[in-house]
Amino acid sequence: MLLVLLGVVLLIEAIGLLGTGAWLVAELTLATADSVATAVALIVLVFAAGLWVLVVAIGTFRMRSWTRGAALTWQALQIVIAICCFQGLFAEPADGWPLLVVALLGVALLLSPPVVAVTRRDV
Repeated sequence: MLLVLLGVVLLIEAIGLLGTGAWLVAELTLATADSVATAVALIVLVFAAGLWVLVVAIGTFRMRSWTRGAALTWQALQIVIAICCFQGLFAEPADGWPLLVVALLGVALLLSPPVVAVTRRDV
């Protein structure tokens, strides 16, 4: 049950990333970017991250052992992004809280004994 919930959380994160990528593409076509090369690079990175998290979510539903490390890496990156939303010149705490809550939920699910038992790789 917790593994399915983890997969759903990862799937929601992947959809959010891919949606953000689509929004960035729309913004690039509607507004003038200060640096088109930087905007395109950011779009490529967001779509790559979205596809990566989508693959991890699919792997989680298939109970693959490698997904635990990949999902934990993404949750750590998401926590860093959330912390960056709380501070700095363009701080938006309202954007950071949902990222932080979902990432901490993901970490809690990843470290729960049932998920670890299912995704354990016995050599």
